[in-house]
Amino acid sequence: MDTPRTKPSSDSDSEVSNATQNDDVIICVMGCTGTGKSLFIKLLTKDTSVKVSDSLESETSEVQLVRFVDRTSGRTVALVDTPGFDDSRKGITDTVVLKKITSFLLKQYDGKRKLNGLVYLHRITDTRFGGQSKINLRMFQNLCGPEAYKNVVVLTTFWDQISSPEVGDKREMELKDNFLNGLFGGGATFMRHNRTVERAQRVLRHVLTFVPTDIQIVKEIREEGKSLEETAAGSVHGAEVERLIAKHRQEIEKIREEMNRVKEDTASMKRDLEELRDEHMKKIAQLESERVDLKNGLEEETRNREVLPAEAEKEKSHHRQWL
Repeated sequence: MDTPRTKPSSDSDSEVSNATQNDDVIICVMGCTGTGKSLFIKLLTKDTSVKVSDSLESETSEVQLVRFVDRTSGRTVALVDTPGFDDSRKGITDTVVLKKITSFLLKQYDGKRKLNGLVYLHRITDTRFGGQSKINLRMFQNLCGPEAYKNVVVLTTFWDQISSPEVGDKREMELKDNFLNGLFGGGATFMRHNRTVERAQRVLRHVLTFVPTDIQIVKEIREEGKSLEETAAGSVHGAEVERLIAKHRQEIEKIREEMNRVKEDTASMKRDLEELRDEHMKKIAQLESERVDLKNGLEEETRNREVLPAEAEKEKSHHRQWL
């Protein structure tokens, strides 16, 4: 059965904006670059304008929204395509990605719109759960918070590329037991995707049964008055930035020690070491810039810190009138 799209206000094939409506079913699609996020959205919406990459290079650098009408339920669904926290393109840091995703989520919260579900994608074809996968997972978990895990679908993808069902079953069990056990134990649902429309629609049917919720990061910023840096996701990311800065500084120190041992007649070796040192210094400068960007936070959170005290005082004044 075809799933028609709603006609976006721009009259284009897809709506790439933050313009959700209050009765929309809102589903955030997240995960590492190359896990099939955009393909999942394209299969559900039949939207040919959604770009799908054939490589591990991301096609999504912004938070993109695609709205369509699900004919089975009659509901308008807003699928939110998000960049991964491992985007290697110039200028796209994990801080930038965190700020873009958080800004979108805050707009939904301010519009009294809750998330119906979050779909977290992971390639079942990956033979190991590497560093970038761990970083993406930590960020995702801290964005959501444990109370929202019941609204999460962990969607393992590329089952059509697995050599045998036994291999896939074993990897799925390893994910549940060793890496994604926090989500699994917190009530997240595990589902499989083989890049077919039928499997994608099965995920949608399941998410439609969820009770909408607010996730942790918006409550931290809006209700607790935290800055982006102070949130659980911001703290985890800030600690990772500090770890990388320290790591590069250690490497620079090792290079300097090696340069002191290099004899004058080995100029080429010394030149190579200098280039390597300069590369580490460049990375430190980028990370320090990212640290400042995280500390500066969002315009939305600054406005909220100004509004909260005023609202609290207004509430106190209203209360005093009735004493």
